[in-house]
Amino acid sequence: MARKFRSWWWRASRHPKAIITITLICVFLLILLGYLLDWGWTGFKGKALWDWLNLLGVLAIPAVVGLGAAWYTAQQGKVSDRENTDNQRETALQAYIDKMSELLLDKQLWKSQPEDEVRKIARVRTLTVLPRLDSERKKSVLQFLYESGLIEKGKRIIDLSGADLHDVMLMYANLSKTDLSGADLHKAGLSRANLSETNLHGANLLGPYPRGVDPLGPEVSRADLRGADLREANVTAAQLDTAKSLQGATMPDGSKHP
Repeated sequence: MARKFRSWWWRASRHPKAIITITLICVFLLILLGYLLDWGWTGFKGKALWDWLNLLGVLAIPAVVGLGAAWYTAQQGKVSDRENTDNQRETALQAYIDKMSELLLDKQLWKSQPEDEVRKIARVRTLTVLPRLDSERKKSVLQFLYESGLIEKGKRIIDLSGADLHDVMLMYANLSKTDLSGADLHKAGLSRANLSETNLHGANLLGPYPRGVDPLGPEVSRADLRGADLREANVTAAQLDTAKSLQGATMPDGSKHP
């Protein structure tokens, strides 16, 4: 019984307004029934204005204390939820790196052929873990793949087409000569990133954006896109105008930038 009560109180404490409302309704009903049914034991009948003011003062103290306790418990619950979510993301990232390292070292992923099962497993693991991570940990996954030579342009082992890389923070990152074709990079932070000669064919660098939000923000501001392949990429001319360099890049329409 005590365990059930603690469980109920923990859930209820996450909604302090509901507790106060229910308490006030109960007090009001008790007063009303005390008058209507002549319940002398309630002590409410025959009260003068001064008595009511004293009563309200007495009731206010536990109400304020209860509200404070409920608010504190609710805040602790939110902090605990955030910590649990962060721990789950970190666990998922570490498990991914461990499994991929095993595929690299034990299954020789780096020497695999396109039709090999180990390559398919590696792609599935990558596409599965990315939606579970925050922006910084998505960056860690990309850095791991880059440093491991798994997304090298022209020698790609892990196909990132359709990969959930939205909101990934890549400011100042060096991802030159990588293959990010078909990846979902909307709202990604690419400011001052080195993406020279990177394959962004069919990548989404634009949206969707909520109505009223300017989609021409700093996503590619000062990014190095020299020689990048932007064919069929979802990106605006205004965004590209903010890039540091587009020399030799293949534009979305297939033309070459001078």
